[in-house]
Amino acid sequence: MARRGEFTGGYFARPAPDPAMFGMPADDDGTRDDPLLSDRSWAVSGYRPDVAALTAARTRVVIAVGEESLDVFTGRTSVATAALLGRRPTIFPSHHGGFLGGEHGYAGQPEAFARKLREVLDAAG
Repeated sequence: MARRGEFTGGYFARPAPDPAMFGMPADDDGTRDDPLLSDRSWAVSGYRPDVAALTAARTRVVIAVGEESLDVFTGRTSVATAALLGRRPTIFPSHHGGFLGGEHGYAGQPEAFARKLREVLDAAG
């Protein structure tokens, strides 16, 4: 389950979770170089889109977000990017993996996702 809401000082003051909670070995070696869980990902969270280039693009830019992901980090960035462009995001059914079936352990709503994708693509032409 993704973290919902803002990351506050209270969140960062909490003790580190037990690695076993995530199926990781308890003999933590102390390294923190995982690309998604370290300062290596700061380039992602620190990225600022070139609004002028995006709004001047001759192609259609669609910012989309899964309805279940609206209040997680990835969803909030999509909403904020759409706002920078003076738009609202396109809301897709499910979460950011909404196109997945249950075979991958994180079941989305693939049929509803496909219908919404067809709707978005049809609006282009």
